[in-house]
Amino acid sequence: MSSIQELIEISRHYGGDPSFVIAGGGNTSFKNEERIWIKASGIPLAGIEESGFVCLSRKGLKEIEENTYDEDSVIREEQVKKDLQKAILEPRNLRPSVETSLHNLIDFSYIVHTHPTLINAVMCARDAKSEVEKRFGSDALYVEYTDPGYILFKKLQEEILNYRQRYASEPRIIFLQNHGVFVGANSISEVKEIYDSLVSRIEEGKDLELPDARNEPYQSKMRTMVSNYFASRNLLSLAFKSPLSDHFASARESYQKISKPFTPDIIVYCKSNYLFIEEGVEWKELEEKLAEFEKAHAYYPKVIVEEQGGLIITEENSKSIHTVLEVFSDMMKISFLSEQFGGPHFMSAEQISFIDNWEVENYRRSVAKS
Repeated sequence: MSSIQELIEISRHYGGDPSFVIAGGGNTSFKNEERIWIKASGIPLAGIEESGFVCLSRKGLKEIEENTYDEDSVIREEQVKKDLQKAILEPRNLRPSVETSLHNLIDFSYIVHTHPTLINAVMCARDAKSEVEKRFGSDALYVEYTDPGYILFKKLQEEILNYRQRYASEPRIIFLQNHGVFVGANSISEVKEIYDSLVSRIEEGKDLELPDARNEPYQSKMRTMVSNYFASRNLLSLAFKSPLSDHFASARESYQKISKPFTPDIIVYCKSNYLFIEEGVEWKELEEKLAEFEKAHAYYPKVIVEEQGGLIITEENSKSIHTVLEVFSDMMKISFLSEQFGGPHFMSAEQISFIDNWEVENYRRSVAKS
């Protein structure tokens, strides 16, 4: 099997498992001395073909490492994006993952970056750093949350250099707070072995049983009112519930633990604000709450949590609704499991704002929709 075929195999292996990858999240790569093949932005790993990867010159990526860019984040990210485009060898019509330079930096042939539910239960918890140190020691590198893109690349460049100097080796496991994990190896069998060890180490000594998370269609007066409100905009609203969603819909206090995003992916697919509607709200008050939400955030609520009810998801079509439901359900799992690691740790307002307004993530969102 060729290296590219092995890259496809490992990509599908984790991309097809929702406990590791949701929607268009995660990315994978293979590199030799001259070239790197990396997943194109917005392309799902599940079922990916060779045409879903972008091949770039590593020499071109090295120039990005050595360049100096503008201090202004908007200008800087545009400059980096253009230089990344210059490094593309083929195909020219796809955009490589924004994390391409990170993959190029890590000195292993295969890199598999995922956002696993179990791992993010730790990465999105208050005790993330201490848990990683206790469970992995020198076997892993832990990096505090940094805005993705060029700034994260420079941060990781510094952290990897420090790791090399300290341990005289390359980090095979890199945990990113409120983001996910990078695993590097020179064969896909090694990648799988490392991922298996991550899961077993995190599970050790913890009660990680979840309430049933299987979502069933749900009908309520609230869902009907929400559907009527958005019907004039050709938006579809559907409602779902599960024992897991019941846990967070039981009261506003429980809802607070899923009231903000944990990771960039949640913002990409669900936006960064959600709406909790108390039990017994009637039409006029609901209208006011929805109008107030849109005025405050400049977009409609994709996710409404109905007290003692279900999740009401609003989107352009059924496919998009189920993507939002899948991502938000994963967020609920992360929040529930994070209680075993010190409780949930949300992204900050500044971190959320960066993702919400980042052209790269808006592009990824549009590709995923299409």
